[in-house]
Amino acid sequence: MEFKSRPNKAHHIGDRIVWESRSVAVNGVVILYLPDNPVPYVLASRRGPKAADYHGCMNLLAGYMDWDESGPEALYREGWEEVGIDLKSLVYPEKDNDCLWSEIISNNIEQPWHVKTEPDENRQNISLRYGVALRMKDSVLPELSTENNEVEGEVDFAEWLPVNEIGDYIWAFGHDKVIKEY
Repeated sequence: MEFKSRPNKAHHIGDRIVWESRSVAVNGVVILYLPDNPVPYVLASRRGPKAADYHGCMNLLAGYMDWDESGPEALYREGWEEVGIDLKSLVYPEKDNDCLWSEIISNNIEQPWHVKTEPDENRQNISLRYGVALRMKDSVLPELSTENNEVEGEVDFAEWLPVNEIGDYIWAFGHDKVIKEY
């Protein structure tokens, strides 16, 4: 039987063997509906000058999984590092009175709603797409911040963008299409 794949490479570093293989990225679509606005908002950020690529383009929560973390844990970490949002507490508040939403419209935070494994684009990354859509109790969007960026300048700014404006921006990684799919 023949396969078109190539074997992963082994690198010998001291007494360890490190395998070179494809990377796993997480993407997160966070959509909030406010009670007094028919247009929902999506969490987006603009890639800064210290981002690896696509400088100045918009993107969703996105990043690579670290060792010893699950997909949802990677998404929670990226949310905190990139835009200063505690996504886990937003979706799963510890106390009822901490709950900012009145309804969960869709929740794909624990299991991805799409897995992309095709090797023909984006450096052959494997992409796990997560998402959540919430109807908020009040007309207040959660605050965002770039002060937790692991690399200063990785993110220029974060914002809640009305979904009817996503076509006004240039997006990295086809994230505008990902928003529409979700």
